[in-house]
Amino acid sequence: MTKIWLSPERRPNPHGKYWGFTNVYEHDLCCYIAEKVRRHLVRCGFDVKIASPEDPIAARVEKAKEWGADLYFPIHTNASSNGEKEGRAHGPLMLHYGSVGGLSYKACMTVYNRLMEVYPFGTKRGSVPSTNFYEIIKTPMLSVYAELAFHDNGRDARWLVDSRDAIAKALAQGVCDWYHIQYKDEPPTETGEYWKEKYENLRAELLKLCEKLEKEGT
Repeated sequence: MTKIWLSPERRPNPHGKYWGFTNVYEHDLCCYIAEKVRRHLVRCGFDVKIASPEDPIAARVEKAKEWGADLYFPIHTNASSNGEKEGRAHGPLMLHYGSVGGLSYKACMTVYNRLMEVYPFGTKRGSVPSTNFYEIIKTPMLSVYAELAFHDNGRDARWLVDSRDAIAKALAQGVCDWYHIQYKDEPPTETGEYWKEKYENLRAELLKLCEKLEKEGT
């Protein structure tokens, strides 16, 4: 079973305040998305662990190595300003190691392409090489480092909050694409509409049965 290690932003508030929101921070949203990604991937047949929020980066990497992770997947949101003014940059960005066209780049772009299916504002940043981040340069397994969008940009921040479930699904679909695994949708939620549809279908079947029996003279 393929093992996926998810490492969402570990620093709690006040780090990473979302522009235009009074109480939304990078740690909280990334942890929410990571848990959703975990559920999607487990449903699709992966073995998944999420790094403990208490663990520093070095400990996360060591635990992923000890577990035998096949993919190390940091999940973050980005910033282009110091938080005192709104940032102008926007859009998803991936960070890879090695050259363009290498394994990490290809994996990052596979996930990025899924993200861009749900990102509505058109900018295309793709994946850029990085030699600065511990979770890229110290991970012997494949790493896919996601900066989902810019939380200091008001439009991006609103998209991150409003689309967090769609983002989680896109990330999971990207992992499935990379490993050539068919993504499985969640089963339908048993809401009032769900039961209404079930009732109407059953009623239609019963009416057909009654008509058949009546024609047969039963």
